[in-house]
Amino acid sequence: MKIMFNLRKSLIKLTILPILLAGSTAVLADNNKKNQPLLTPCYMEGLADRLMCGSISQSLSQNPADGNIDIHFAVIPAIKPSYPDEAILGFAGGPGQGAIDLAAIFNRNLQFARETRDIVLIDQRGTGYSNKLQCDSDDLQTQFAFNEAFADLPALGAQDTQKCKDKLNIDLSHFTTPVAAKDFEAVRKALGYKGFHLYGVSYGTRIAQEYTRQFPSSVITSTLDGVVPMQQSLAAIGEAIDSSLAALFSRCEANAQCAQQYPDLKTEFTALLAKLDAQPVEVQVLHPRTHETITLAVTKTKFFGAIRMALYSHSRRAIVPLVITQTAQGNYAALAGLMAGADMSEMLAMGMHNAIVCGEDWPQLNVQTRQQYNKTYVGSLMIEGLDIMCPILNVTAVDKSFYQPLNSSTPTLLLSGERDPATPPSWAELAMVSMSEATHLVSPTATHGIGSQTCAPKIIAQFIDQKNMQDIDTDCIKDKNDKQFFMNINGVAPMHTQTATLNAQDKE
Repeated sequence: MKIMFNLRKSLIKLTILPILLAGSTAVLADNNKKNQPLLTPCYMEGLADRLMCGSISQSLSQNPADGNIDIHFAVIPAIKPSYPDEAILGFAGGPGQGAIDLAAIFNRNLQFARETRDIVLIDQRGTGYSNKLQCDSDDLQTQFAFNEAFADLPALGAQDTQKCKDKLNIDLSHFTTPVAAKDFEAVRKALGYKGFHLYGVSYGTRIAQEYTRQFPSSVITSTLDGVVPMQQSLAAIGEAIDSSLAALFSRCEANAQCAQQYPDLKTEFTALLAKLDAQPVEVQVLHPRTHETITLAVTKTKFFGAIRMALYSHSRRAIVPLVITQTAQGNYAALAGLMAGADMSEMLAMGMHNAIVCGEDWPQLNVQTRQQYNKTYVGSLMIEGLDIMCPILNVTAVDKSFYQPLNSSTPTLLLSGERDPATPPSWAELAMVSMSEATHLVSPTATHGIGSQTCAPKIIAQFIDQKNMQDIDTDCIKDKNDKQFFMNINGVAPMHTQTATLNAQDKE
């Protein structure tokens, strides 16, 4: 789950992250199952294997007059279908990401588990191919040029929220997590699997827990990677961001080369935030994609947002000291590149995203939590945005029972990164208070979604096979996976070489 600033309206967007071969003979274990939906071959970007895709029709609401929507899914066939009655169900993050387009990531994170079991990816209602609820967003050039420091943000936020509501023309109350969980169960029944092994990342861990609560007999095991506890609002993320950033500063101070190249980095960062807050800077930069000269209004919100988004990725974290120092010195090229990587407007179905945060997270805020979350910069911005947006969207709040921790005896593996800027280890501890068969593993140097950064894929496969964590060697989860800090042009490597390396690392 990544929290994104809408640079024009200063509203908050949440996305995870951060998240997650066979031949034609491995198309489901039994393609003649009764009442099975029609499956057709399909391919997804980044994955050479042939998948099988299909859809089922689901009621939009309990009122037949509201009609139906199609819920789309894809099956990545097992290499050797040793367990034809079981499959691994992948839940995407966001909220707002579709699972099907992330097939390559799920395939990588579940590569060992896929050797014997299919992977099922379902686009949650309102995302991907399942009636995607997308709002209009500004292009990168408009975002760069907009100076929110001198804008009437409440008025703009209200105006754009109303435009989105009018465009979607649908009751977003039908797209909350409890409603969507029923679609996943309907797909399981349609495909004929007796049970699922769940794998959720970030927000995907929330719906995985809700699915387990509603359909416990359908869940064999559950792996929660970057855990969102049911009893906590996403507005608490501000504390995790500050902690992750503090860890980066501490690591730089402890690294001789970084400390020499970027002395007093934390002080420089704090001073720069104060300077931009008092007086934003308008400069000309090259468009990161077209290389045309465009205007960039450098504000506190944009600068902090770009740095915060970089905390999710090891390769991006490595360039943060350089970006801070370069920006403080009046060179904004590195910041412009970082900001371009933070623009994920098209990757998220913002209508569905808004349904989740307004139906589940905003109603949970009270005087005490508002006071607590407002102590952080991102927390205060998020609450401000929700207070503008949610009354307009008028999403029906979920039942209060939704916020109870999951009470479950299902074998559950919880995974956390110590440097996670979204879902820190303490969140997993909060989530597992009523899980009787739970194991929590923490990677000391990982960020968000450790399935993509560590040896976790092997551990997950063993856990699924055994249905418990007994005698599984987990020491490898503690292996360091830091990237070397990037230096400026006078540092160890030429700047153009470092940039090329950064781009290559991000594609891994």
